[in-house]
Amino acid sequence: MNNGRVAICLVALLYLFLCGVTAAVGADREKIVAMITWRGDTPAELGFMDGLTGYGYNVHFVKYPADRSIEKLAAAVAALENNPVDLIYVFGTTATKHVLRHITTIPVVFNIVTRPVESGIIDSWSSSGNNATGVSSMVPVIHQLETLKKVIDFKTMGIIYNPREQNSVIQRDIVKDLEKRLNFKLYDFEVEPGEDIDKSLAGLTGALDAVFLPSDSMVKTYGKKITGLLNTLHIPTLAAMEDMVIQDGALMGLVPEYYQLGRLAAVKADAIFSSNAPDTIPTSTLDYFKITVNMNTARMIGINIPTSILVMADKIMR
Repeated sequence: MNNGRVAICLVALLYLFLCGVTAAVGADREKIVAMITWRGDTPAELGFMDGLTGYGYNVHFVKYPADRSIEKLAAAVAALENNPVDLIYVFGTTATKHVLRHITTIPVVFNIVTRPVESGIIDSWSSSGNNATGVSSMVPVIHQLETLKKVIDFKTMGIIYNPREQNSVIQRDIVKDLEKRLNFKLYDFEVEPGEDIDKSLAGLTGALDAVFLPSDSMVKTYGKKITGLLNTLHIPTLAAMEDMVIQDGALMGLVPEYYQLGRLAAVKADAIFSSNAPDTIPTSTLDYFKITVNMNTARMIGINIPTSILVMADKIMR
């Protein structure tokens, strides 16, 4: 064999090798990701999908909307037990706990879980102790209430929450613990699935100085009805979810940005796809939060928003 033929053979072999490597790398970037949502798609899911696409993955997203139904959630889990995927993305405390009770081998990335340690989803922020890692939407409640204090020096505060949603109960207890420190009295208003909202909130009166609306799927579902009633009573509302300020008419909120929470969840997924075990990937929160103010509501209920708040606000609804 002459040198020319040897060179040609070597080039051909190199070509075949590189094609094999490229195919292997391409196949490694192809993933199937199940997305279980509790109350429909939010900007968090868009951020997650954009993030994974930005990392160069070719992802087939399979969506399982639970629509706040335990039955639909159970059906999604059963489907995934029979048809495993590369990773499961799950939204919210209730859905995450249910998924982790039944699925222990597929990696899970949770998102929009306010208190993952207290709710028993993970052992600690540094290590989950299970097949999950994720992102918390936690904003320190003390910071939220102190922000409202700059607008109105409330002495009485109501909180509307679903007592069946563990995440909401945890937030309520934190607010209760701050009564003495911030000099106010807390009043509970519980709303449960299937109950008459008007009846549940019948005790609301203009005597309350303010109402806190925690990160609660039930509260969000009835957001317009709740804020409509409170605005009619001229009661200022502090929301832990930005959508309730923008879409439902709550007065203001100190909130995380859902889209950025989704991008952070994509970072966790990428770490898993890079062969890291979920329990070695710390759970994270955003290190910055947004002030959102609804000036239409402020005018409606006769509240003056201080300039010091407006200049810091990331979003002002006019």
